[in-house]
Amino acid sequence: MTTAYLYQIAFIAPVEHVEACNRAANALGRSGDNFSVPLSSNGEGPATHFGGSAREQGGFVQAVASAKSGIPPAEGLNPDDWQVVANHLDVVADPAETTDALQQFNQMLASRGLMRVGSGVEAAV
Repeated sequence: MTTAYLYQIAFIAPVEHVEACNRAANALGRSGDNFSVPLSSNGEGPATHFGGSAREQGGFVQAVASAKSGIPPAEGLNPDDWQVVANHLDVVADPAETTDALQQFNQMLASRGLMRVGSGVEAAV
């Protein structure tokens, strides 16, 4: 059986909230370091935000979209980390089948006034 990844998501969090957001993502089954792209307003360090991109299932996207409404059932999910997600995680989600990940991420960065740190040229997400 294959997993149905219905959404392509791009996400950003301020540097001081990345660890809490990543722990919450890990508790929801997204292992590893999910925030791997350093960002700032001028493309120079130090990074003020970190971001990333992924294909996701509907349940994950729904949980994040309704983060302010309550904590989803997940073993090991810290309520304080989830509150950080509710208050500080910035996510856009579009249909996976028709969304170009790099274009989505670049548009999100441009609309938030952010650039990749050290990026004189476009880089893959």
